[in-house]
Amino acid sequence: MKRVALVSPYTLPFYCGNSFLAERLKQGFGRRGFDVSLFSSSQDSPDEVISCAPDILHSLNAERPYDWLARVWERYTGPWIITLTGTDYNSWCGVTDPPARIKEALEAADRLVVFHDEALETLRKCLPSIFHKINVIPQGVAPYAGLSERTELRIREGFGKEDICFLMVASVRPVKNISSAIGAFRELRKEVPSARLLLIGPALDDEEAERVLSLGGRTAGFAYLGEKTPREVRAYMKAADIFLNVSLNEGMPGAVLEAMTEGLPVLASDVTGNRALITHEENGLLFTSGNKEALVRNAARLARDRTLREELGRRGQKSVMARHSIDHELDGYESLYEDLLRQRKPRSRTFREAAVTG
Repeated sequence: MKRVALVSPYTLPFYCGNSFLAERLKQGFGRRGFDVSLFSSSQDSPDEVISCAPDILHSLNAERPYDWLARVWERYTGPWIITLTGTDYNSWCGVTDPPARIKEALEAADRLVVFHDEALETLRKCLPSIFHKINVIPQGVAPYAGLSERTELRIREGFGKEDICFLMVASVRPVKNISSAIGAFRELRKEVPSARLLLIGPALDDEEAERVLSLGGRTAGFAYLGEKTPREVRAYMKAADIFLNVSLNEGMPGAVLEAMTEGLPVLASDVTGNRALITHEENGLLFTSGNKEALVRNAARLARDRTLREELGRRGQKSVMARHSIDHELDGYESLYEDLLRQRKPRSRTFREAAVTG
């Protein structure tokens, strides 16, 4: 039985994209006969990785677990895979040189995984030396069964029959750009008084959370619901009318994937990650990031046109179910694991030495 040590900066019960991906891989490979141990780089000890004697080390995010993994690397000689999740490359790639710690990690790893072709091309231009070891494996998603009825939740939240609910599912931090969404929502309410905006997600940045809650508290129709379980999030998606993503950048947003899986039409910023999932006017709507007028215009259009909402929701659901199955995601990683194990070469280098020599 192959042993995999899966390392994530966040794990359940903390709800965010990294923790959901980690849990999905753990459960999926467990069903396929792998012995998977999941570690949180913010909670567990690196010694535990060494104790489980993994055949494969697989970490999520190239930046956050860096110091933790450097301690593992001192005693681990097997192959290492990094899945880049978005914020670990979007903040610098194409703008400046990579931070030294990220560059070291990317050069030391045996294989790198990104979620879409645009990320592959972006990294190729920024760091051509690592291009040969980058693999594209899209995120997977599956529908939830047995969710509560749409009407039941809308009644519980106090929605009127004609209310149009916009839903955001995002951690509260600057890159998610939530304050701009609330500002645009204020303008939208002048045109569509029945609009409501719900925000679900953990507060990861205290200053941003204070800013969002202060602005939201002065905005009619807005409510912050805090963290919700994955099942609860899907229930809100089923009850909402439009899903909203205004991020400044994305890897491949799991919440957008989930919303599309539930048939919810998506209005999203035209940034990498969102573009990998949405083609404007075909299976969702995109607006230029930072263009409040475009955001308000498209939001009003969706709010007023039920037929458009239903058609985009149907097309979005169809595209996601065709391209983003969990089995396809697991197949990609399993093939990568097997390839590395076939050509396994023991190491005796330190973390920094591996990065320097490649």
